[in-house]
Amino acid sequence: MKVFVSYQRADTLFAAHALGYALRCGAHEAFVDTGSIGSGALYRQAIAGAVSGSQLMFALIGPGFDAQRLHEPANVVAYEWQRARFHGATVAPVLVDGGVMPADEQLPAALRWITRRNALVLRRASLSADIDACVAAVPALASTPRPAARVLWVDDRPANNEAERKWLRPHGIVFDNVVSTGEALEQLVAQSYDLVITDLGRRGSSDRSATAGAAFLEQAALRGGPPVLVYAGSWAVAQRETLVRRGALEVMASREQLYASVLGVLGRAAPAAGDLGR
Repeated sequence: MKVFVSYQRADTLFAAHALGYALRCGAHEAFVDTGSIGSGALYRQAIAGAVSGSQLMFALIGPGFDAQRLHEPANVVAYEWQRARFHGATVAPVLVDGGVMPADEQLPAALRWITRRNALVLRRASLSADIDACVAAVPALASTPRPAARVLWVDDRPANNEAERKWLRPHGIVFDNVVSTGEALEQLVAQSYDLVITDLGRRGSSDRSATAGAAFLEQAALRGGPPVLVYAGSWAVAQRETLVRRGALEVMASREQLYASVLGVLGRAAPAAGDLGR
């Protein structure tokens, strides 16, 4: 198994390397940043690559853990936790030598999900046994990381969909936004997509049409390509049968329907109640 060990150096450096050593002795592949990143490597790129291939992340929290640092835009630990969640890897908190789980209000909203994870412990008085217990727990905790899904979103007013994209990104989804059919067709030639989302009317782009999305459904570039969802107003839903005949997989007007359809098409599990975005 590939296991990523996340920690703050000023807090749990020794514990992180002790755990990494034990994981390797237990025939696992352990990533501990100070010993696993080569000279000259791009730091964040190396971390992103390591997290994307890890089945489990141990998130070490010791008595000196500084939750306020997680609010910093470039904080590495926050980045590691977010990347693990993006790829669907299990994140298991490990409370080291009396460390306690931060309270929700101490954490950025995007990281508060970690407070609902069961934690393991590493105690000074029983360090060897506790490390062995962590290593033994790896097969049961591990999950298969998911690759990022790529979605092309065609809308002449992309700002109108910011909230939807923000909600969906933590499910391992990357968006490319374009405002016209011409741009969309260029992207479909240049990139591979798992899903396309389109509006119907695009008067604010070079399309200058109230039916651009309907015509887009019949483009040759979409035949045998990614599924297409139409996300527009109630007037689009009223045309559902016609739009489905023209190539749409589904037509919807509400965010809830969009979320369910996107997660279903991409094989992403819906979040537990109260979990996403907290």
